[in-house]
Amino acid sequence: MLKKRTIQISSSLTELYKIEEFVEQISDVYNINNNYYSTILISLDEAVRNAIEHGNNFDKQKKVEIAFTTAKGELIFSVSDQGNGFDASSIVDPTDPLINQDLDAGKGLFLMEQLSDNMTFSSLGNTVSLHFKVSSINKELSVLRSTALQSYFQETKQTISV
Repeated sequence: MLKKRTIQISSSLTELYKIEEFVEQISDVYNINNNYYSTILISLDEAVRNAIEHGNNFDKQKKVEIAFTTAKGELIFSVSDQGNGFDASSIVDPTDPLINQDLDAGKGLFLMEQLSDNMTFSSLGNTVSLHFKVSSINKELSVLRSTALQSYFQETKQTISV
């Protein structure tokens, strides 16, 4: 199975289609259903947009790196930019009724945090990691399901030919 994969894109919103292709390929390998695929894609899209806009300030000379790994039953996507980073604790809570809701500050981070199972930042604040717990990356379960499907189709084939 695919254990690690990395892509780099330039800091342009026109590059976002590459993120969808990246997630789609990984989802195919790990048999991710459409609902979970959408959750991963929305979270990752928001992280990459933040890296392009806030991290690299739309500087097309700077790159955004998107890395994929698996660990302990999780799919982990990390997004790194070449910016100076930020202090995640300084971002305001966009659900706080005392904050002007017309501001977009923190809404993307809030969305990423709500959609992922865990969100962490590097000490510099220029890398965010989004963790998704997915049962389909359990190798034993995957092999069991594959074997069961093969048996089913072999039995069906024999029943039809009789």
